[in-house]
Amino acid sequence: MKNKTLGRFILSATLLASATAPAMALDYEAKPIMWCIQAPLRTVGALTGAAVSGGVSGPIDDSYHWFLKGTQHVAGKFGDEEGAGQIAAAVPIGGTVGFGLGALHGVYRGFFHGWKKGWEKPFSRWSYITMEEK
Repeated sequence: MKNKTLGRFILSATLLASATAPAMALDYEAKPIMWCIQAPLRTVGALTGAAVSGGVSGPIDDSYHWFLKGTQHVAGKFGDEEGAGQIAAAVPIGGTVGFGLGALHGVYRGFFHGWKKGWEKPFSRWSYITMEEK
């Protein structure tokens, strides 16, 4: 039974390759066919990138940075951004608000970042993290 199914699969793959090979050899004709072949893979790559980046990487990254920005902003309003007392007083106010808003913004930004990078380069590390590619 397994050999029969495996043989059918190999025959189908061979027929598909032989049918698309001439069109892929000509660049101007291959673009629509290559898009149809790559679209399912790119869609899965974009979905996984959006889920991981929007659900994990983006919120962690943005909540950390917004926590620091909120703390620094409120400490500056208290008089000195570098003062230990001002920073200690600013953490519960600016830090927690920055952390929460940063997490929400990270979900939004991470989702669209993961979708875009996952579509361009499916399953690459850049589709799973929110750092920009250098």
